[in-house]
Amino acid sequence: MLSSTALIWTIVIAAVCWFIAINQVYALWKSVGDGSARRRWSVAKGKITISRLGVSPTHPSGLDPAEAGAMMRYHYRVGGKDYEGDGFRIGGKSRAVGLIAKALIKKYPEGRDVDVYYDPADPARSALEQKGSSTAPTTIVFLVVFAAIAGILTAHAIAGKMIMMSNGLPMAALFLPSAALLIAVGAVVVYFMQRRDFKASASWPATQGQIVSSKIIEETERRRDDDGREREDTTYRPDIRFAYRAGDNDYTTDTWKLGALMGSGSPKYAEKIVGRYVAGQSVTVFYNPANPDVAVLEPANRDGASMPLIFAAAFGFAGVLFMWLFTHGHWVNAATGV
Repeated sequence: MLSSTALIWTIVIAAVCWFIAINQVYALWKSVGDGSARRRWSVAKGKITISRLGVSPTHPSGLDPAEAGAMMRYHYRVGGKDYEGDGFRIGGKSRAVGLIAKALIKKYPEGRDVDVYYDPADPARSALEQKGSSTAPTTIVFLVVFAAIAGILTAHAIAGKMIMMSNGLPMAALFLPSAALLIAVGAVVVYFMQRRDFKASASWPATQGQIVSSKIIEETERRRDDDGREREDTTYRPDIRFAYRAGDNDYTTDTWKLGALMGSGSPKYAEKIVGRYVAGQSVTVFYNPANPDVAVLEPANRDGASMPLIFAAAFGFAGVLFMWLFTHGHWVNAATGV
């Protein structure tokens, strides 16, 4: 039986894990909303008016350079009206500090001409960048893991004891392989959903559209090696944004193909795609008649379609292997004396 202290800590940790899991659900819901926003937002020409590092006078760190934030503002014009904004990414944080802030200042110096993404329904809402790669897969992983931990600890708290398997290992040991298997199943579901969308897009109606912007996005990640040296890893991905009209409404989106838009360590792939679509070019747009804000330029492009299956195979193999080891492995019985 669990002691009173152990029971209290089990309940506390279970509550924390449930809190984190619920936050992941909220983050996933918000990510879906941000994705919809990215498809609907339009683009205007703008200029960086302020771009420097600074620390708020009220910040407890005083003038600690490590806490210096990016102080940035830009000007843009929509429908004959002038606007100012300070947002970096659609759906992202409005403040960046440390290395991220320095990278932003370097990328957006004062006086630079930029593309500004704005909400057509409220042009005062704006951002310099669309959100980078989707965080949904990571969010789902955290959701599954913390929900599994919370569920197991809740079961322990209700039973008032540590639930053990017949081989002497606690039942909690199964949460990692179980989470891996759930993630594998989710990846397979994603694959078949994408396959269904690929098939459906082949029969979507077509309309004329125009390329609004065509550029290569460079995303640099800075990290320190074990020896303390700083490294930079840069990925390149094509960013194709186009406008079109479906029914009585105008739309703008960046989903030139279905499925994941993968980045590459070499700019060649991105250069090839950007070379096919030049800003101002007229293009044929294929849109979903049931949801016209979803459209593509290449409905038959299946590049990267197998990634969910590769992901599922990796997690599925790991999940099955460790599930077998934890439940049937002879080393378990030998180690526990069962």
